Amino acid sequence: MKIKGMIALLLAGMLLLPILSGCRADEKNITVVVREQGSGTREAFDKVVTDGTHYLEETDANGKKVYNTTSTAIQQTKTGTVLSSVASDENAIGYISLGSVDDSIRVVKVNGVAPSEETVLSGEYKIQRPFVMMTRAGQTLTARTADFMSYLKSDASQAHADEAGCIFLEDGSMRANTGRSPIPVTAFEKQETLPEGDKIVIRGSTSMEKFINSAAKGYADLYGVAAEDIFDIQLEGSSVGRKAVEDDAKGNVIGLSSAAVDQDNIDSFNVCLDAVAVIVNKQNTEVTDLTLAQLYDIFSGKITKFSELNGAE
Repeated sequence: MKIKGMIALLLAGMLLLPILSGCRADEKNITVVVREQGSGTREAFDKVVTDGTHYLEETDANGKKVYNTTSTAIQQTKTGTVLSSVASDENAIGYISLGSVDDSIRVVKVNGVAPSEETVLSGEYKIQRPFVMMTRAGQTLTARTADFMSYLKSDASQAHADEAGCIFLEDGSMRANTGRSPIPVTAFEKQETLPEGDKIVIRGSTSMEKFINSAAKGYADLYGVAAEDIFDIQLEGSSVGRKAVEDDAKGNVIGLSSAAVDQDNIDSFNVCLDAVAVIVNKQNTEVTDLTLAQLYDIFSGKITKFSELNGAE
């Protein structure tokens, strides 16, 4: 009888443990969805999310990048696949460009602040980054590529930023890297005819897809041609865009980065700002506001169930 009684007490304790710890017995682990290493979106997220001691991306004493993201995280190479992964999994959490948010998921506040134009410009919403246009430093651009770059630097980009859901930068100092000369917004002067040149090759961030497709169409429409006839656009990540620019030997490559770029071999300017929105599944109505520390704990694997957030700082 004593042995049976002890077993019964032990079993009862095991059943109570999930309740006492705040976890449901049937609760599934959080599915952490991230972008691949080298993604501008991931860099913007990882360099801001912190527990107060460490960031998700750090640099060690040898200058090597260290990623503190959990090894169980699902890596996706495109904004769209992060979106669909979270939309199809009730236990998922991820992050995407604010301009890519749709009604298939829910956006979570960070430190009590929702991402918006106002909170990004004020700096209240912490997880943000620039959308950057790049060309190879010292490389003479083809007439057509140079003309399109003039278009992108002009006030014509305002409409394309609005269409893409990002925030057009009017302040010349914010369009340049810190400590560099301001890059003012200009007025675009259309040429009499479309300048000569090969197709303009565009590589880089998938987060900038809406913006660059809108800009390419707007430019092509000015000259009465189809965008696909003068542009070669393939977007596979910010690191791909940087590499394509560095390797440009013809002067017809434009790179896109959704993270700040400050390299001597690359000329760049920030065309707009974007927030990185933290997203959860629509069925997850309990998680509405997370601190940076809670995000760190989730994405580093310290917290593995959403119920563990109760009472966590």
